[in-house]
Amino acid sequence: MTHPPIERPGPAPLWRRTAACLAATLIAVAIAVFGFAEGAGAHAGVVLTLHGDGRGSVWVTAVWQDGHPVTEPIGMTMLATSAAGQRVGPAPLKRNGDAVTYSGTLAPGDWTVVADMGTPAIGRCEGVLHVAAADATPMPDSKTCSPPPAPSSAAPAPSGSSSSPVWIWPVAGVLLLGGAALWWVRRR
Repeated sequence: MTHPPIERPGPAPLWRRTAACLAATLIAVAIAVFGFAEGAGAHAGVVLTLHGDGRGSVWVTAVWQDGHPVTEPIGMTMLATSAAGQRVGPAPLKRNGDAVTYSGTLAPGDWTVVADMGTPAIGRCEGVLHVAAADATPMPDSKTCSPPPAPSSAAPAPSGSSSSPVWIWPVAGVLLLGGAALWWVRRR
């Protein structure tokens, strides 16, 4: 008794394999870009603390309002004005461990220091730091600045709000690109 040969399907057409690879790639990219992103808004604002060692060194520490450390790159500048009118800055502050530091030192006297953060969140801290004379005992200073209160809306949003869920735009873009790619592959 002989058995009929087993028919095995041939390889999938090239357009199907290309479309499947393209779809899998688009889905993986969409998940990587949009699925795991946690914006700065998730932390509800940044709390800055301005520090001075009393000898002219200035640094700022930043934590999210919910207590988590700010681990993202920080873009921050400092402007200092002495009681005598001398100005330093705006000068960039550089990351140094858990703090961002001013690379120079301030001269003896009382300084009004303003630190402005631009990334990863908007923050501002202003305080007066005292820098002791060379023969005096330095007294460290610090000033903690909370984030500004959230702006209140003047009128309540209407019940039929026209806002859309944020996730719909990336999904629509991926579907549109996938459909265009599939059309292009099938056309060939």
